[in-house]
Amino acid sequence: MTKYRGILRLDSLGLNKTQIAEACGCLRTTVIQTLRLAKEKQ
Repeated sequence: MTKYRGILRLDSLGLNKTQIAEACGCLRTTVIQTLRLAKEKQ
């Protein structure tokens, strides 16, 4: 299961998308989509 909160937290800490994907164990495209959706919801 994707750790959406973890993706958002790591992004707020300034990690790049590749680093976030490696840390969360998910694909870089998942990170990109999650961040895009979070930005749209703001």
